[in-house]
Amino acid sequence: MTTEGNFMKKRELIFIVILAGILFTLYWRTFNYELIWDDKTYFRQNMLFTENPPLSSAFKISYFGRQIGMEKIDFYYRPLLTASFMIENKLGGIKTARLRLINLLIYFLSLIFLYIFFKKQKENAFFPEIATLLFALYPLNMDNIIWIVGRSDLLVLLWGSLAFLFLEFFIKKGKPIYGVGSSFFYLLGILSKESFFFFLPIFLVYEIIKRKKIAFPFYLVNILITISFFILKNAVIGTKNLRFILPSNLTEIILTIIGAAGFYFRAIIFPFSHNFFLPPDDVRKFIYLLFGILFISLFLFIGAKYKKDKEILLPLSFIAAFLGGLTPLVFSTLYPFAVYPRYMMIPGLGFIWILSKYLCQIKEKIRSYLVLILILLFIPSIIINSNSYKTEVNFWQKAYRSSPQNAYILFQLAGTFQEKRDYLSSEFYLNKTLSLNLKRETAILISLLYANIEIAKADYAKVFKWLNAIEEFEKLPNVQLAPYIKSQVNQKKAQVYICLGNKDEAEKLLRENMNKYKNFRDSYLELYNLYLGSEMWDKAKELEAHMKNIFPSVFRERNADQRKAEFSSLSVDKKISFYIRYRNYSKASILVKSMIPLDLSYEILLARLSYLEGKEEQGQKIVNDILIENPDKFEMLNTIGYFYLNDLFRVKEALIYFKKSLNVNSNQPGLSLLINRLTNDYLSQLKETWK
Repeated sequence: MTTEGNFMKKRELIFIVILAGILFTLYWRTFNYELIWDDKTYFRQNMLFTENPPLSSAFKISYFGRQIGMEKIDFYYRPLLTASFMIENKLGGIKTARLRLINLLIYFLSLIFLYIFFKKQKENAFFPEIATLLFALYPLNMDNIIWIVGRSDLLVLLWGSLAFLFLEFFIKKGKPIYGVGSSFFYLLGILSKESFFFFLPIFLVYEIIKRKKIAFPFYLVNILITISFFILKNAVIGTKNLRFILPSNLTEIILTIIGAAGFYFRAIIFPFSHNFFLPPDDVRKFIYLLFGILFISLFLFIGAKYKKDKEILLPLSFIAAFLGGLTPLVFSTLYPFAVYPRYMMIPGLGFIWILSKYLCQIKEKIRSYLVLILILLFIPSIIINSNSYKTEVNFWQKAYRSSPQNAYILFQLAGTFQEKRDYLSSEFYLNKTLSLNLKRETAILISLLYANIEIAKADYAKVFKWLNAIEEFEKLPNVQLAPYIKSQVNQKKAQVYICLGNKDEAEKLLRENMNKYKNFRDSYLELYNLYLGSEMWDKAKELEAHMKNIFPSVFRERNADQRKAEFSSLSVDKKISFYIRYRNYSKASILVKSMIPLDLSYEILLARLSYLEGKEEQGQKIVNDILIENPDKFEMLNTIGYFYLNDLFRVKEALIYFKKSLNVNSNQPGLSLLINRLTNDYLSQLKETWK
């Protein structure tokens, strides 16, 4: 090997090592960020990961096929993506750090193959390094690395780069084995994500540019792979492909397409800050229409240069095929959003290719400065924007800032606060949706969250109003509630009946869930907890055996006999806690009353239990008796106020006692601030839900 050849190999190796160091340094801190949105939906309570089935299961179900409530209603079939997650689970369980590390490794491996591919192109010196480095640090790619289910797009990049690399070898060396290799990676790509078939026209453009003729058997094989995939997909998931609903007005159709393309184009050329998705109501905003017109004009302008530089057609085809193929999704029935900038990884590659191509035509010194400036813009953008993934609250707050009038985003933000038991913030954002136009699906989900809030407030009459409102939807023509929604309605009704002491009705509803929705483990667990809390040990033991048979991994540690033995030896305080945990508030109240004389903490606990039992008048009487014993004590008024605020999330009642406390002692600046915030920033902002 020549000295020059050794130097080149050494330079390439140094470049790859530096690239690996930069990427790991940028992304390692994101590995333990929370699961976000469909990450959480996909990995939590998914039988593929809880019950450890064989890898062949990935090819027998849809993407969300084993996810609660998603059976037969999703349009995705991505067996290779699912299999990759299943392999990780078998190797050590689902761990967010490892999931994101694997994503980064897939990305890095793709960059190596891209680098090799770029080196095969007839471009000026340093083009491969510039193009690979800029694409590696391209901020738009960050979403697919941190957003775990974005692995599908990373696999598209990996298999796509290998398919093109083997196609290059096939064109240059003429050996059929390389064509077979390219088709093999095409197969892996389409099994990773359906949109991989957009590469087919790009293959055609590439071959025409490189050798001015077409290898028809190669395309015939890839077309047969594509047809076979979609036949298999429809056979497995039991649904047809996406439906598209076009507006009747041609002008509206054109403006919608231009706006969606403009949103994508803006994300591609200005990746430093972008929305996670485009709500359908925003697609025809002036800014996106402007970028859409700019995109079409610029695309035509650059395309006109093919007479002088036909090589420009290849990166342009990356942009045209994927952006053109994904833009019409704006008319699809995908819920809740159909336009995501993270879909733009491949068009972004085309943009970086064109940008690097022209950078390499500039004088070296100026080129170096421009590349450095881009890197200094890209890196901080990744660091800053990645913070949006740190917590799910951060994620939805960013989405809310970009689209404050989108009901689904408000619903998701409310849901994240509810998971953290911040019911006031949850109610605040949910309430904002009531003045918006709601899709039926969103209205149902909002009603479920509102029911949770009313359960926390022990306002059971309103719980039934929200749940009955959901059931009313099914009376509409052509409406059928999803299995998950039906099971949730029954489960929340059962929770209320348990609180009220009507165990028979609760058991009936939960058993109905078990019989109809056999894969929904929450119904089993809710009934199991009912039996434990009611000391029905034999029934608990019988159900436990059934649960372990269906969900052996999830319920492996359950042992009713052990819990019975432990219960008998518990102290009174711990038995009270046991009953509260399992919503047996009547038994907990009996035990509290037996602890005479009661100190203040137990009196307040007794008041809380009365509310939770649905005995509001009795709870109010206990509160009044406490205040009679402690007249004109502002500290006691504050204690009662915080009881209503923190234990029952009832702001109106809390304010009554806080204001009385302030009348007794006006020198409470902290309390004055709290009253002001609760009144002006919360209560006055809420619209009445039920009149």
